Amino acid sequence: MNTAKTLIATALVALTAVAAPAFAQSYSHLDPITASQKTRAEVLADLEIYRESGLAAVDRTEDFSLNAAQRAKAESRYAELKASPKYAALIQRFAAQEAAKTAKATSAGEGDAAAVSAR
Repeated sequence: MNTAKTLIATALVALTAVAAPAFAQSYSHLDPITASQKTRAEVLADLEIYRESGLAAVDRTEDFSLNAAQRAKAESRYAELKASPKYAALIQRFAAQEAAKTAKATSAGEGDAAAVSAR
C-alpha cells in the first residue's frame, strides 16, 4: 500500500514537471513596445509588392502541397520586385503621401489655433 502511494506521488510530480512548460504563455500585450525598424512608407511598399508578386494569394490557400511551385515562383518574383527600382519608387511615393497628410493636418491645426486666438 505504501509503495503504491509513493509510486502515485512520484508520477504526479513527474507529470507536473512535464506539464508546467505547456501552460507557459507569452503575454505579448505586456511586452515593451519597441520602435519599428521600417518606416510606414517601407511597410506599405513591401505590402504592395507582396500582393503584386502573388505571395498574398499563395498564403491565402490552405493546401500547401498543391502550391509548392506557385510559392517558389511568387517568392522569386517578390525578391525581384524588392530589389528593383520599383520598390524604391513606391517608398518615395508613400513617403510623399504621408508628408502631404502631415502637412495638411499641421496647417489645419494652425488655422484652428489662429481662429481661436482671434476670438
